[in-house]
Amino acid sequence: MKSNKFFSCLSCLWLVFSLSGCAGVNFTFTGVNLDPKIKTFSVTTFYNEAPNGPSNMGIDFSERLKEYFQRNTSLKLVDRGGDLEFEGTVNGFRVSPLAPGANDREQAEQQRLTVNVKVNFINNYDDTQSFNQAFSFYEDFPAEQNVQDVEADLLDVIFEAIILDIFNKSVANW
Repeated sequence: MKSNKFFSCLSCLWLVFSLSGCAGVNFTFTGVNLDPKIKTFSVTTFYNEAPNGPSNMGIDFSERLKEYFQRNTSLKLVDRGGDLEFEGTVNGFRVSPLAPGANDREQAEQQRLTVNVKVNFINNYDDTQSFNQAFSFYEDFPAEQNVQDVEADLLDVIFEAIILDIFNKSVANW
């Protein structure tokens, strides 16, 4: 009886993998839906145009974008001229107060760090998939904390969210 279940599961897996190669579309479990001709991607270092943020934000964002695509696609990273090209700027880094405190209306209890990234994406095989779009995300933190003390952790979360949005827009067709 166990042997029948094993062969049934094996047959189902074979069927899934056999069908995933149909119709000239690459499919992965990350949701990537790319033309099989697309093999490479390139990321030009993003410029940091946010005067209030850390000076290395553009470089850090670019490296994280490269790493994310390498981890989640089979695309090969090339220095320039990839089948898919990414370039842009980190053009916003803003800390703003949120809710006023219960006891003191002048003092905020929460602050919000917002980061904006403008992305120019070029799909060299299908220009209808190309876009030039701004992405933004924020993370809140307690007002008693200095932004420089929590900046690295906040940027980790914010960059991850923005990169996921870029990934979904560019290769997952969301």
